[in-house]
Amino acid sequence: MKTEMNSSIVKKYGMDAGASVVGIAASNDFKLAPDGFKPTDILEDCLSVIVLGASFPQEALTMSPAEYTEIRNTMLVKVTDIAKEVTKRIKANGYKAKAISGTGGKYAEGKLYGHISLKHAAELAGLGLINRNYLLTNDQYGNLLWFSAVLMDADLIPDKKAQYIVCDSCNKCAETCPSKALDDPALFGSKKCDKACFKQVNGKWGINCFSCRAVCPYRFGKM
Repeated sequence: MKTEMNSSIVKKYGMDAGASVVGIAASNDFKLAPDGFKPTDILEDCLSVIVLGASFPQEALTMSPAEYTEIRNTMLVKVTDIAKEVTKRIKANGYKAKAISGTGGKYAEGKLYGHISLKHAAELAGLGLINRNYLLTNDQYGNLLWFSAVLMDADLIPDKKAQYIVCDSCNKCAETCPSKALDDPALFGSKKCDKACFKQVNGKWGINCFSCRAVCPYRFGKM
Protein backbone atom coordinates (compact mmCIF):
# COMPACT_ATOMS: atom_id res chain seq x y z
CA MET A 1 0.00 0.00 0.00
CA LYS A 2 1.33 3.42 -0.97
CA THR A 3 1.71 6.16 1.62
CA GLU A 4 1.81 9.89 0.94
CA MET A 5 4.82 11.00 -1.08
CA ASN A 6 5.76 14.51 -2.24
CA SER A 7 8.82 16.49 -3.27
CA SER A 8 9.62 17.69 0.25
CA ILE A 9 9.60 14.17 1.66
CA VAL A 10 11.82 12.83 -1.10
CA LYS A 11 14.28 15.71 -0.75
CA LYS A 12 14.51 15.08 2.98
CA TYR A 13 15.34 11.45 2.26
CA GLY A 14 18.22 12.64 0.10
CA MET A 15 19.58 15.13 2.62
CA ASP A 16 19.26 12.59 5.45
CA ALA A 17 21.26 10.12 3.35
CA GLY A 18 24.13 12.61 2.96
CA ALA A 19 23.39 14.61 -0.18
CA SER A 20 24.50 18.25 -0.35
CA VAL A 21 21.81 19.13 -2.90
CA VAL A 22 18.65 17.41 -4.13
CA GLY A 23 16.59 18.38 -7.17
CA ILE A 24 13.66 16.88 -9.03
CA ALA A 25 13.01 16.71 -12.76
CA ALA A 26 10.01 15.35 -14.63
CA SER A 27 10.64 12.27 -16.71
CA ASN A 28 9.01 14.00 -19.68
CA ASP A 29 11.80 16.59 -19.65
CA PHE A 30 14.23 13.97 -21.00
CA LYS A 31 12.65 13.80 -24.47
CA LEU A 32 15.88 14.95 -26.13
CA ALA A 33 17.94 12.15 -24.54
CA PRO A 34 19.07 9.43 -26.99
CA ASP A 35 16.99 6.27 -27.22
CA GLY A 36 18.11 3.81 -24.58
CA PHE A 37 19.17 6.57 -22.20
CA LYS A 38 15.80 8.00 -21.19
CA PRO A 39 14.52 7.40 -17.63
CA THR A 40 11.60 5.37 -19.00
CA ASP A 41 14.07 3.06 -20.76
CA ILE A 42 15.24 2.02 -17.30
CA LEU A 43 12.03 2.26 -15.27
CA GLU A 44 9.06 2.05 -17.61
CA ASP A 45 6.67 3.74 -15.16
CA CYS A 46 9.12 6.55 -14.28
CA LEU A 47 7.45 9.91 -13.75
CA SER A 48 10.09 11.72 -11.70
CA VAL A 49 13.88 11.81 -11.55
CA ILE A 50 15.41 12.67 -8.18
CA VAL A 51 18.95 13.99 -8.64
CA LEU A 52 21.33 13.75 -5.70
CA GLY A 53 24.56 15.70 -5.50
CA ALA A 54 27.38 15.43 -2.95
CA SER A 55 30.19 17.97 -2.72
CA PHE A 56 33.88 17.16 -2.52
CA PRO A 57 36.66 19.31 -1.00
CA GLN A 58 38.13 22.29 -2.82
CA GLU A 59 41.60 20.99 -2.01
CA ALA A 60 41.08 18.20 -4.53
CA LEU A 61 41.78 20.64 -7.35
CA THR A 62 45.33 21.21 -6.09
CA MET A 63 46.15 17.52 -5.68
CA SER A 64 48.04 15.14 -7.92
CA PRO A 65 46.11 13.14 -10.52
CA ALA A 66 46.43 10.01 -8.36
CA GLU A 67 45.06 11.78 -5.28
CA TYR A 68 42.29 13.38 -7.32
CA THR A 69 41.34 9.98 -8.74
CA GLU A 70 41.12 8.54 -5.24
CA ILE A 71 38.74 11.32 -4.16
CA ARG A 72 36.69 10.85 -7.33
CA ASN A 73 36.37 7.12 -6.71
CA THR A 74 35.36 7.72 -3.09
CA MET A 75 32.71 10.20 -4.23
CA LEU A 76 31.29 7.76 -6.77
CA VAL A 77 30.77 5.21 -4.01
CA LYS A 78 29.24 7.86 -1.75
CA VAL A 79 26.69 9.18 -4.24
CA THR A 80 25.75 5.65 -5.26
CA ASP A 81 25.16 4.70 -1.62
CA ILE A 82 23.00 7.81 -1.19
CA ALA A 83 20.88 6.79 -4.19
CA LYS A 84 20.50 3.25 -2.83
CA GLU A 85 19.35 4.55 0.57
CA VAL A 86 16.80 6.92 -0.98
CA THR A 87 15.55 4.11 -3.22
CA LYS A 88 15.09 1.82 -0.23
CA ARG A 89 13.04 4.42 1.64
CA ILE A 90 10.87 5.15 -1.39
CA LYS A 91 10.18 1.46 -1.97
CA ALA A 92 9.23 1.08 1.69
CA ASN A 93 6.40 3.51 0.99
CA GLY A 94 5.02 1.30 -1.77
CA TYR A 95 6.45 3.02 -4.86
CA LYS A 96 8.60 1.73 -7.68
CA ALA A 97 12.11 3.15 -7.67
CA LYS A 98 15.45 2.52 -9.32
CA ALA A 99 18.83 3.83 -8.18
CA ILE A 100 21.11 5.27 -10.86
CA SER A 101 24.73 4.87 -9.86
CA GLY A 102 27.31 7.60 -10.19
CA THR A 103 29.39 5.13 -12.21
CA GLY A 104 28.78 2.43 -14.79
CA GLY A 105 26.36 2.47 -17.67
CA LYS A 106 26.09 1.23 -21.24
CA TYR A 107 28.40 1.22 -24.24
CA ALA A 108 27.41 3.15 -27.35
CA GLU A 109 29.68 3.90 -30.31
CA GLY A 110 32.66 2.42 -28.45
CA LYS A 111 32.24 4.63 -25.37
CA LEU A 112 30.79 4.00 -21.93
CA TYR A 113 27.90 6.32 -21.08
CA GLY A 114 25.93 6.58 -17.86
CA HIS A 115 22.46 5.02 -17.80
CA ILE A 116 21.24 8.61 -18.01
CA SER A 117 23.32 11.77 -18.29
CA LEU A 118 23.54 12.84 -14.67
CA LYS A 119 24.87 16.32 -15.45
CA HIS A 120 21.94 16.97 -17.79
CA ALA A 121 19.57 15.49 -15.22
CA ALA A 122 21.03 17.84 -12.60
CA GLU A 123 20.49 20.82 -14.91
CA LEU A 124 16.88 19.78 -15.58
CA ALA A 125 16.39 19.39 -11.82
CA GLY A 126 17.49 22.97 -11.15
CA LEU A 127 20.80 22.11 -9.50
CA GLY A 128 22.95 24.25 -11.74
CA LEU A 129 23.93 24.94 -15.33
CA ILE A 130 26.30 23.21 -17.71
CA ASN A 131 29.18 25.61 -18.29
CA ARG A 132 31.54 26.30 -21.18
CA ASN A 133 33.73 23.50 -19.77
CA TYR A 134 30.78 21.10 -20.06
CA LEU A 135 30.66 20.65 -16.29
CA LEU A 136 27.52 21.14 -14.20
CA THR A 137 28.14 24.21 -12.05
CA ASN A 138 26.09 25.07 -8.99
CA ASP A 139 25.91 28.58 -7.51
CA GLN A 140 26.87 27.32 -4.04
CA TYR A 141 29.21 24.38 -4.69
CA GLY A 142 30.60 25.35 -8.09
CA ASN A 143 31.65 22.34 -10.15
CA LEU A 144 32.61 20.35 -7.04
CA LEU A 145 29.63 17.99 -7.10
CA TRP A 146 29.26 14.34 -8.05
CA PHE A 147 25.81 13.04 -8.88
CA SER A 148 23.59 10.00 -8.71
CA ALA A 149 19.83 9.73 -9.19
CA VAL A 150 16.70 7.81 -8.32
CA LEU A 151 13.88 7.12 -10.75
CA MET A 152 10.40 6.69 -9.31
CA ASP A 153 6.79 6.29 -10.39
CA ALA A 154 5.36 9.18 -8.34
CA ASP A 155 4.45 12.40 -10.14
CA LEU A 156 6.39 14.86 -8.01
CA ILE A 157 6.49 18.62 -8.52
CA PRO A 158 9.70 19.30 -10.48
CA ASP A 159 12.12 22.09 -9.64
CA LYS A 160 12.55 25.06 -11.96
CA LYS A 161 15.71 25.32 -14.00
CA ALA A 162 18.40 27.52 -12.43
CA GLN A 163 18.18 31.18 -13.49
CA TYR A 164 21.53 32.40 -12.19
CA ILE A 165 24.66 32.82 -14.32
CA VAL A 166 27.76 30.85 -13.40
CA CYS A 167 29.75 31.27 -16.62
CA ASP A 168 30.74 34.40 -18.51
CA SER A 169 32.55 32.48 -21.28
CA CYS A 170 35.96 33.73 -20.20
CA ASN A 171 37.44 30.88 -22.29
CA LYS A 172 40.01 29.89 -19.66
CA CYS A 173 38.90 26.26 -19.76
CA ALA A 174 39.33 26.08 -23.54
CA GLU A 175 42.71 27.78 -23.40
CA THR A 176 44.05 25.37 -20.77
CA CYS A 177 42.66 22.16 -22.31
CA PRO A 178 45.64 20.10 -23.54
CA SER A 179 43.56 18.26 -26.16
CA LYS A 180 41.68 21.34 -27.48
CA ALA A 181 38.42 19.49 -26.79
CA LEU A 182 36.63 22.73 -25.88
CA ASP A 183 37.64 24.83 -28.87
CA ASP A 184 34.14 24.65 -30.36
CA PRO A 185 31.35 24.80 -27.75
CA ALA A 186 28.88 23.40 -30.28
CA LEU A 187 31.04 20.33 -30.91
CA PHE A 188 32.32 19.18 -27.55
CA GLY A 189 35.24 16.90 -28.38
CA SER A 190 34.54 14.16 -25.86
CA LYS A 191 36.85 11.69 -27.58
CA LYS A 192 39.67 14.22 -27.49
CA CYS A 193 38.87 14.90 -23.86
CA ASP A 194 38.93 11.20 -22.98
CA LYS A 195 42.43 10.78 -24.40
CA ALA A 196 43.80 13.55 -22.19
CA CYS A 197 41.60 12.99 -19.15
CA PHE A 198 41.98 9.26 -18.54
CA LYS A 199 45.19 7.31 -18.11
CA GLN A 200 45.83 3.69 -17.23
CA VAL A 201 48.34 3.13 -14.42
CA ASN A 202 49.16 -0.34 -13.08
CA GLY A 203 46.17 -1.79 -14.88
CA LYS A 204 43.71 0.75 -13.46
CA TRP A 205 42.13 3.77 -15.10
CA GLY A 206 42.62 7.10 -13.39
CA ILE A 207 41.95 10.78 -13.97
CA ASN A 208 44.99 12.34 -15.59
CA CYS A 209 43.62 15.83 -16.33
CA PHE A 210 41.04 18.02 -14.64
CA SER A 211 42.38 21.40 -15.72
CA CYS A 212 39.03 22.65 -17.06
CA ARG A 213 37.51 22.10 -13.62
CA ALA A 214 40.43 23.64 -11.72
CA VAL A 215 40.83 26.78 -13.83
CA CYS A 216 37.17 27.80 -13.89
CA PRO A 217 36.58 31.10 -12.01
CA TYR A 218 33.26 29.65 -10.81
CA ARG A 219 34.72 26.34 -9.60
CA PHE A 220 33.70 27.20 -6.01
CA GLY A 221 30.39 28.80 -6.90
CA LYS A 222 29.40 32.39 -7.65
CA MET A 223 32.25 34.84 -7.11
